[in-house]
Order: sequence, then structure tokens, then C-alpha cells
Amino acid sequence: MARTEKWASLSTQIREAVRADLLSGQWAPGTRLQVADLAKRYGASTTVMREALTRLAGEQLVSFVPNHGFFVAELTLDELQDLTELRCRIEGYGVALAIERGSLAWEAELIGAHHRLERTPRRKADDPHHINPEWLDAHQEFHSKILEPCRISALTDLAANLADATVLYRQWCAPSKAAESRNIEAEHKAILDAVLARDAATAEQLLREHYELTTRIIAQTLE
Repeated sequence: MARTEKWASLSTQIREAVRADLLSGQWAPGTRLQVADLAKRYGASTTVMREALTRLAGEQLVSFVPNHGFFVAELTLDELQDLTELRCRIEGYGVALAIERGSLAWEAELIGAHHRLERTPRRKADDPHHINPEWLDAHQEFHSKILEPCRISALTDLAANLADATVLYRQWCAPSKAAESRNIEAEHKAILDAVLARDAATAEQLLREHYELTTRIIAQTLE
């Protein structure tokens, strides 16, 4: 039993390490991920590394091509737009339930998550053209906290996976003028205010506008 638990813990640690590097833009979309090279990089066996990549494929961050191996996930613009629409719809339902079921304690935690996001620099001083990984964590925490009181794990898990699918592209589109000039802080503040006001319709609309703008910026950069 102890050996099994140790294996599971190691596999999880490796998966999270690779996941963090994927989301920080270490590799461009479509890059082939060599299992042997990654095993050396992360100090793991090829078996553990292959399992980690397989699990990341289930999260849509990695794709597996039979007889060719693993690759950083690559979306077409049509796929990205479809995923954005799906995200808008499920999170629209999720935020309505969250507003209906959320407690005062949740409101305080949401304000705290927004405060962390607001105070975390979106760009690193030594790498202003890419997004700060700490900001990405704070951003994910804020959006996850919004949906938390809906208490539907299938919905929140899917929302998280859909969010990750856009992060890869957000990292590589970050140097664009549209991305750099965007007032995303004002967008987050407006979403927070609508949620705290328990205005489900406005919160849903603002989330949709927030996600659709991200997709439009990515589309402009890809084109």
C-alpha cells in the first residue's frame, strides 16, 4: 500500500510540474514532448513521465498521436471559439447557482481572491512580454472561487479544463498590442461587483464578454 501511495504521489508531483511549465509557456503549442528527455529534466522514470503526460492529455493540455508521441495541445481558431462558447454557457449556469447558494463567508473569500489578483503583477519585470505565472495562479483562483458555491464538481472541473486550454494561447499572444493594452483589471472588478450584488444576469454577461474578448485577441494574433 505504501509503495502504491508513493507512486501515486510522485506521479501527481511530476504531472503538476509539467502542467505548470506548460501553462507558463515553456513550449509552444504543437511542440513534440519527448518522454525520455522530459524524464531526465524532471528526474522521473519514463513510465512515470508517460503516465503524467497521459493524464495531462485528459485535461486537454497535451495531445497524443499514435506512433508519433505526445505534443503540446494545439487548437484551431474554430475549436477555440467552440470551447469559449461552451465555457460561457456552463459558467453562466454555474455563476447563477453560485450567487443563489453562496454564503457571506464565500463573499469574503472571493474578495480576498480578487485582492490577490489585483495586487499580483500581470507581467514580470524581466519578461514583460509573457504573463507572470503567479498572476495566472491568482487568476485561476479568482475564477474558480466565483463558481465554488454551485457545488457541482463536474461543472467546476470542466470549467477549469476549458480555462487551461486558452492559457497556452494567452501566453503566446501576450506580446500583442491588444493583449498588452487590455484593461483586464477593470473587467475583473466589474465581474466581482456584479457577483457581490447578487446580480446573476449581469455577472453572466460580464463573464461572457470577458472570455469572448480573450478569444478575439487570440484570434487577431493568430491571424
